[in-house]
Amino acid sequence: MALRTRAAAELADGRPVVLLDERGAAELVVAAALATRHSLAFLVRHGSGFVRVALTGHACDRLGLPPVIARGPYRCAQAVSVDAATGVSTGISAADRCRTVRLLADPAAGPGDLRRPGHLVPVRAWPTDGAADQPGASEAGIELARLAGLEPAAVLCGLVSRLDPASMAGPAEALDFAREHDLAAIAVAALYPLSAQERRAG
Repeated sequence: MALRTRAAAELADGRPVVLLDERGAAELVVAAALATRHSLAFLVRHGSGFVRVALTGHACDRLGLPPVIARGPYRCAQAVSVDAATGVSTGISAADRCRTVRLLADPAAGPGDLRRPGHLVPVRAWPTDGAADQPGASEAGIELARLAGLEPAAVLCGLVSRLDPASMAGPAEALDFAREHDLAAIAVAALYPLSAQERRAG
């Protein structure tokens, strides 16, 4: 519970959180509703540069974001990439991506506020509405945003290993990174301790 509380509080303050996913990889996460150019720059500087925004199915439908394929790898239903339709230049800078992220998290935004394709990849959490899904980083990011009292949308970017820049950081290196930058770290399993079968049975 202490881990959940601290991670949610850090997101509510606009700070990144280190999330250890179900595959042993690590994601840097910020709450989409509070994203800034500085937090996006931090994710890109230390991450892979492949920035995704986890959204609920309702948000994806409202924004007109169909999946690129019906069911992507690791249960992440990636939608067509987007940029903000106005107020951006190339769409790739931290400032431009921040504007797009904020639009994706805005409950008043609609399909016309976005341009396709773009530089941010929305990801639909619970792509089968939980019927056959195990929770991963997308679902955990949204859950943390909810616990923080924010719109259920989260920005994710995989943490790159500093020991081997051609690889992603594993759990031990991710925890070292979190300590070095004074970031909260939490595993998906700490947010969703039950398996899909146990959740359905309960």
